[in-house]
Amino acid sequence: MVRIFDKQITNQPSPGWHGTPWLHILAAALVLTALNAIKPVHIDDFMYLSYGAEFAAHPLDPYAFRFGSPYLLPANVTVAVPPVVPYWLGAEIALFGDHPILLKCGLLPFALLLAWAVDFLAARLASSLRVSVVWFSLMSPTVLPGFNMMFDVPMLALGLAALAVVIRSTETNSYALVLLAGLLAALAIQTKYTGLIECAAVVAWCVLRKRPTQGLIVAAIALALVVAWEWWIARTQGDSHFLVQFRLYKGHTVSRAVHIALPLVSQAAGLAPGIALLGMVALGWKHRSILIAGLTIVVGLAVLAVIPSETALLTAASGRPILTPTNLVYAVQAVIVWGVLGLVCIRLARREDPDASEKQLTWFLLVWLALELGGYFALSPHPAARRLNGLVLVFTFLSARLAYLEGIRPRFVSKLCACGVALALLFYITDWHEARAGQLAAHETAKRSTLLAEGGTFWHLGWWGFGYYGEREGMRPLQLNRHAPRPGDLLAVLDVLAFRRYLANQRAIDLEPIETVVVRDAFPLRTVPGYYAGRTPLDHQSNGRSPVIIYRITAAVPGL
Repeated sequence: MVRIFDKQITNQPSPGWHGTPWLHILAAALVLTALNAIKPVHIDDFMYLSYGAEFAAHPLDPYAFRFGSPYLLPANVTVAVPPVVPYWLGAEIALFGDHPILLKCGLLPFALLLAWAVDFLAARLASSLRVSVVWFSLMSPTVLPGFNMMFDVPMLALGLAALAVVIRSTETNSYALVLLAGLLAALAIQTKYTGLIECAAVVAWCVLRKRPTQGLIVAAIALALVVAWEWWIARTQGDSHFLVQFRLYKGHTVSRAVHIALPLVSQAAGLAPGIALLGMVALGWKHRSILIAGLTIVVGLAVLAVIPSETALLTAASGRPILTPTNLVYAVQAVIVWGVLGLVCIRLARREDPDASEKQLTWFLLVWLALELGGYFALSPHPAARRLNGLVLVFTFLSARLAYLEGIRPRFVSKLCACGVALALLFYITDWHEARAGQLAAHETAKRSTLLAEGGTFWHLGWWGFGYYGEREGMRPLQLNRHAPRPGDLLAVLDVLAFRRYLANQRAIDLEPIETVVVRDAFPLRTVPGYYAGRTPLDHQSNGRSPVIIYRITAAVPGL
């Protein structure tokens, strides 16, 4: 059995604002921000930059524009874009201009807030391990590659800050902090609507601490501010942004829940194996068992890197593959990750603790885990790694909590933390290649402008990084209800976004394929599309990245 113990210290007073390891908080936030800054514009960054520029242009009527491709739609209905990050990006654009590195550096306050909130919570849940928990959390496969101009990490930062502040308010009986927690909870919800989960966690904390009034005050302030904002948007745009998006996603709730159930299992299997190792140590597993599990995870990553994911290990009678290397790797890792999570929860729930307040901390984590699982099914429109940010964080807290209670030495946990950071860096490097590929694809595609008819236009479809760099290379976004493409024009379609099939169904324009541009490199893993909209966050890559199909427009339906 693993017995690497420190002397257990119990019944310590709750730490205040002093004694915080600010150097580690600052270092983790700076590393996270710097790695984000050197990654090219990627995925939905382009869309949120566009919204930020519009919010800065007319801040009192922020959704007063149209956006989208291949059809322009009112910004209030195009996609769920709550206001906090667009306003922040808009202010940055006004200060720094269109310089992605500077704009990403401007997100440092969110990284600092996240690092501080994680440390604050770790100080109460696993005080001797707080430094490792900070690095484990900020350098995780969910946060490190997922920190960009999208809303998930800023929402997590604001939501955890609200929780940290309300915890301090219950310790000091400060109603000023309760008011601040309500404001932070409102900002979290209006950063991304999944902030409702963190708001529910705040209320759960207050109820378990027998301070339900403070929880109700936080919830009331948050909801009042959210409703006030949505009322203002309804006045300016004719409908609340939240209600518009809610109506878009409320249909087929049961089928959607079924659709995202399996990806929950497989995404967590790929994102949390490092935390599972910490859980094994906390559970007291033998060194040999932990070593075997670690080697199994490493072998699984090697299999993903070496063997093409379409290789069939087992096929049906129709010839369709029913077992592939990817299926097998994620199935094994799912057993490890979800098995360890279940055992950690059971051990914590059954653990006897003479200190009632310490037991409440454990039960709070278990309730928070249930809220994250419920929120995933209630609020996720499609599977993605970022939907598991809160869930993976709670798993980290649960494992660290058990390790702390079992007296595992901080130095040993720091070694496991290094393994977790190494996995996160693997995800980040893979995602950097994907982002760079979008930039290179735009550059290479723009070189085909020599194929244009005289006076023609080079159009593109897609608002990912390819679209951002494509417009800087001279391409224009195709919007069929504003533009009139002519025969002889060129159209570049980022094939991973399935716009090719969309246009075929619409029959709006006739296209002749000319060429396919693919960015190739030797790195054997990919995050697109699975990390951002799929079942598995990491897959084999051998056929190139960012495939762009270049078409010549031969005819267009008039009157569009």
